[in-house]
Amino acid sequence: MEFCIKKYCIKSLSDVDLSFLAPMARRKLSELDKTALCIMNECLSCAEDKNIKIVFASQYGEVGRLKKLVGQYSEENEVSPATFSASVHNSVVGQFSLINKITKSYNSISAQEYTFEAGLIEAITSARDEEVLFCFCDGVLTENACGFGCIISPDGQKNAFLKEGRLYYMTGGVAKCIF
Repeated sequence: MEFCIKKYCIKSLSDVDLSFLAPMARRKLSELDKTALCIMNECLSCAEDKNIKIVFASQYGEVGRLKKLVGQYSEENEVSPATFSASVHNSVVGQFSLINKITKSYNSISAQEYTFEAGLIEAITSARDEEVLFCFCDGVLTENACGFGCIISPDGQKNAFLKEGRLYYMTGGVAKCIF
């Protein structure tokens, strides 16, 4: 499966830059949120249309927040509505679309160990007529959140392919595994 990647980025929590967000918007973000928002923001910067379709993929999502909710429920027999709303799988892509006033659709994908591939395939097939922002972000432990993001374009030279669950990018006629 060959396709065109216009721009890509790979981030871990250690190289996240959230200067595009107001300090009040940053204070309740999880490590996964921070990493995913940074990736999506960096990729969006090169999109032709800032009102873009988005595909977000995460195998584990907000597992840290879920653990906190379970503990809170077992101790207090109730949960915080704010913590609950931030724990859902699509919360970070929803936040990103609100921050950037994106009105196009977004999907949130989880497919066990095939989450990266499933999300990427969804983004590629969604990019038939227009660019799509794809973001994969995960971290079983909050301190190891990392991810990948790209703009998939229906136009341009096919410069990437997915093979056996790995993403390869062609540069100078050489295929390099990037994720």
